[in-house]
Order: sequence, then structure tokens, then C-alpha cells
Amino acid sequence: MSSGPSSPNPVPVVLCGRTTQIAHAVIVDLKPEYEVIHLILTLQAALSELPPLLRGSLPLSFSSSTGSGLDTRNYAKPPAAVLLGAGYDDAAVEEMREACGELKDGVFWLRPDTGKPAPPLGPEYGKALVRRIKDVLGGLREEKEGEEEGVKEGRGGVVWY
Repeated sequence: MSSGPSSPNPVPVVLCGRTTQIAHAVIVDLKPEYEVIHLILTLQAALSELPPLLRGSLPLSFSSSTGSGLDTRNYAKPPAAVLLGAGYDDAAVEEMREACGELKDGVFWLRPDTGKPAPPLGPEYGKALVRRIKDVLGGLREEKEGEEEGVKEGRGGVVWY
């Protein structure tokens, strides 16, 4: 799917994970359809960095992934989705969403379904998650086609991948 319209204009997303090793594998495999514009590695960073990112402005700090070089920091367009790793439990995800207030309604929130089989932690784990993320995000984007930009039934809720 490298020749589709998503290749020259990847969809911007934020990735919230816990380890740079898995984040790296996920970021590489999301390309070319998706661009991780910002990587968040802690709950505290998510609480302070997600609201300005969803507002379309720069975060006041880059505490979570400064110097990692993994995310693009291309903030020309706000993110279309927040991709959450399994390291964030229900309480953490709810805290993130509450910190974002009404801004949470403008993006897709994707969480891994830990009931689905996955390889052990490592590069193959990241690849398996990316296949599931692409399947789910691709379906959500197809449903949205033809609608006004930013409008989607169910946007703002948590979608499991």
C-alpha cells in the first residue's frame, strides 16, 4: 500500500508507550501510512503533553522522549489518533483522557486488546501490534471518508486493537 495517497501525506499520530525499544519497532513499521509526530513514555508526560498536541500547539515541554530521535516532531497538523501501548492501564488511560477534556473527542484513541494473542515483548511484539493498529485505523479512516474533516461518529472514544 505504498503507492496510495497516504504515502506522501502520512497521518499524524501520537504514540504513548513505555519502552523505546518497542516504540522504535512500532514507529518504523507504521510508516509510510502513519507518522509518529510525538512519542510519550510516561503518564506524567502524557498528562502535560497531550492537551497542547491535541489543540494543535506545541507542548510546553518534551520531557518524555527528548533526545530519542524516534518521533518526527512535525507539528504542522494535529494528530488524528493517540496510540496507547499495553503499559497503560484503565486508570492511566482515563486520567489521560480527562486531562484532555473536550479535546479528546477530536481524535481516535487506540488501546491494545491484551486478550488477543501476541508474541513476547520484543521486535516481533511491536510488529504484531502495528498490523492490528493499521487494520483498525484503516477501517476507521475508511468510515470517515466523505465526511467533513474532523467529524466521525465514535471519535473520542476508545477503540481496541
